[in-house]
Amino acid sequence: MSSLENLVRIGQLKLEPSSDGEIVTSLRRAALYLVDAALPSLSPPSRFMLAYDAAHALAFAALRANGYRPDAGRGHRAVVFQTLGVTIGASQQPWLTLDRYHTRRNASEYGDMVEASASEAEDLLMATQELQALFRHWLVRNRPAVLV
Repeated sequence: MSSLENLVRIGQLKLEPSSDGEIVTSLRRAALYLVDAALPSLSPPSRFMLAYDAAHALAFAALRANGYRPDAGRGHRAVVFQTLGVTIGASQQPWLTLDRYHTRRNASEYGDMVEASASEAEDLLMATQELQALFRHWLVRNRPAVLV
């Protein structure tokens, strides 16, 4: 049984076919967020959130491209990052970085107002750009119709 099937069994993922259109929409959304996240005129916290949203859109699209959807329960945002090793063959480092920034995002979103620094925003932007390249490479090999 694969780790994705185990996540279905425990209710963190749902098995659900995806459409090319859904994946394309997430890719476009991520690309727009990445353009804005690179704007030096924006505040570091804004750049951080845009890079985070782009990373989430990419990781979500990777999960959907494999026919899974996160459950709406607790941890549904984190699971998309944690499955990157299985969905697109990412090494451990990218998803650990994204998971760390997910925790940072949640601290700001749900706890005290914790503003991201310029270096955190830049680090997350670079990690997300790497994820974008890795996912595009995976799509070329596994779902080339999405890139047309």
